Amino acid sequence: MKATIPGKFLTLASSGKTLLVCIPLLFAGCSHNLDIRLDRNHAYGVTVKDTHTYMACIKRELGSGTKIFTEESNGKINLFIGSTDPITAAGLVELSRGNVQTTYTVYQRHAWVDKGRLINVVQGCAKG
Repeated sequence: MKATIPGKFLTLASSGKTLLVCIPLLFAGCSHNLDIRLDRNHAYGVTVKDTHTYMACIKRELGSGTKIFTEESNGKINLFIGSTDPITAAGLVELSRGNVQTTYTVYQRHAWVDKGRLINVVQGCAKG
């Protein structure tokens, strides 16, 4: 395999030392906390349930041991799971009320840990 990088870097790269340094840096870069809305684990949809009934369903399904914080602004309701800080929250459900229906977007950090439980609850509660 020919490398196109000239000079001393080629020597380091061919010895494998660069690979040993780059892999941990790559994983460290991926693991830092970002705003939960930037997480790739999300879903969206529509519910015909009224907002109060829909939120009550989500809270009931998540259980009393789950810390849920609600914020309302500009006609949008946000349900934060674990923390109101989008950088440390475990989950976020954004609800926008319309005339007949409510649209939702749900974000779950580390959904692989519990197989997307929050996403599943939000989608399940949206069904009639």
